[in-house]
Amino acid sequence: MKKLFMAVLLLSTFSTEVALAKKRGGKGAFAGGSLSFGLGIATTSASQEGLNDIIQVVKATEGATVSTLSSGMEYIGHATFRFSNGFVALQLRPTYFTQEESGTGTAGNYNYSLSGLTVFPLVRIIPLSNDFIDFYMQGGLGYANLSGTIKNGPNTVDFKGGNFGAQVGIGADFCFFPNHCFGVEGNYRYLPIPRNIVTGASGTTPTGLSQAGRDQELEAGGNDVATKLSGISGILMYTFNF
Repeated sequence: MKKLFMAVLLLSTFSTEVALAKKRGGKGAFAGGSLSFGLGIATTSASQEGLNDIIQVVKATEGATVSTLSSGMEYIGHATFRFSNGFVALQLRPTYFTQEESGTGTAGNYNYSLSGLTVFPLVRIIPLSNDFIDFYMQGGLGYANLSGTIKNGPNTVDFKGGNFGAQVGIGADFCFFPNHCFGVEGNYRYLPIPRNIVTGASGTTPTGLSQAGRDQELEAGGNDVATKLSGISGILMYTFNF
């Protein structure tokens, strides 16, 4: 009976250590590190000054009730490989960004919207880690493509642009179970899109724009209308450790 008890105790201890090793980056995927996948949701303070100037014009001249574009939502996926030293990890992070404001005015319905994709490879440094928490710093370079629509009553313009950018941030994962972690992050991203190309148009040129013909650069007052994905984001994450 005593030998059976000792065998069960040793097996239980071994199983627990294996599970915790996965969280710490022990023996796992790619023979020496660990692999994890996760999802997240964020709010991003991407104020769109170029479009907001146009919105201010239609508010003043056409009584539009549409608000300026100040923040957006971002939906995140990630795949992370953590090296066996537990101190360094590499992450591939694609995201989907969306931002929209609507209202009414003398021309009818007004809508200003943006949506797009980003892809960022990130290097993560984990200076503080134990069986419950990982505190990390991360940074990397990536690319984004952003599409938008301006609708002033019967007049509509579609456009798109893209650019490279960079982001840095800090975060913490809390692992209540060895394979399941919940985290919070704060990131700053620099990703301006100085030029946008018109991909479609109907009706006349919307108020506030000076150039909006198909395949032309989107302009207001003779200047390019810029968009951006720059700003500070607050993120809630879920991660599953293999």
